[in-house]
Amino acid sequence: MSNDLKFRIPKVLPYLNRFGQHWRWNVQSVIAPKDALQQRVNGKVVILTGASSGIGAQVANELARAGATLALIARNQEKLDALAREIHDQGGKAYVYAGDLTDFEECDRLCKAIEHDHGRVDILINNAGRSIRRSIKFTYHRFHDYERTMQLNYLASIRMAMNVLPGMEARNEGHIINVSTVGVQANPARFSAYLGSKWALEGWTWVAANEFAHTRIRFSSLNYPLVRTPMIAPTKIYRYMPVMSVDTAVKWMLDVIITQNKRKLGIFGKGALAMYYLLPKTSESIVNFSYQAVYEQPPENYISSKVRNQTSANEEKSEHSVKAPGKKSQ
Repeated sequence: MSNDLKFRIPKVLPYLNRFGQHWRWNVQSVIAPKDALQQRVNGKVVILTGASSGIGAQVANELARAGATLALIARNQEKLDALAREIHDQGGKAYVYAGDLTDFEECDRLCKAIEHDHGRVDILINNAGRSIRRSIKFTYHRFHDYERTMQLNYLASIRMAMNVLPGMEARNEGHIINVSTVGVQANPARFSAYLGSKWALEGWTWVAANEFAHTRIRFSSLNYPLVRTPMIAPTKIYRYMPVMSVDTAVKWMLDVIITQNKRKLGIFGKGALAMYYLLPKTSESIVNFSYQAVYEQPPENYISSKVRNQTSANEEKSEHSVKAPGKKSQ
């Protein structure tokens, strides 16, 4: 590669066109959201990961009713088949592509199959995700927690995007939506693995948006708060907290599809972001206070490991405390 510095004349007209389109679609999303959604997705091919339940399943139904052709991806073949049948019975178009996205070769295979079957991909929605709630001090011997979340939440999403972007670039049109979390703004304790992966995903999304801003390819981050889905069910404390309904979450997703805005963020996220930048130490103290206030049961393997370490330490201490033998008598 040459190290010579070369310049070229940037394209400015796309910025003006994008400005006009931005306001047009944002106004339409408020005045006539159903019509706007149909205009956006009718006849378009949409890949939707994590489609077998929760937000994904409801979004699939809404997009199918608006005229989109759905390529449904998840691991559970039976649930995907049931969802596809439901959509077909309502006159929609949905096709099942079951697979494990943590396998990068599987990501490639699924994308190639979809492009082969439907000719292109217009919209990619990276909705699949994995969350782990655990303090850092309980993960010293669980590095796989970070590997698992990064594998699905970040690397798989980027692998899918890398597969469909060449086609989008060739047609100069496309939209990639990456589902993130308001935790990126609020930084709640116990989610270091999950938030690390979502920070990475957002970083890639925003860089991609900057690089493709002169084209008709758009990138969006959707920063959900807690949503009442099966993913949060194992965490008992969430049963007593105010969380977003799936219906509201679906509306957020559809709004992003219509407007193609760079980010969808609620009032809590905006407040947390402002607090973090204006009063970082105060924000840190508030999060830490709540962290201390809620007891977290250590994992069973952590307790047994701690007991073993303590036992070993006691034994070693006992050995060193034995008196040295006296001198032999003459």
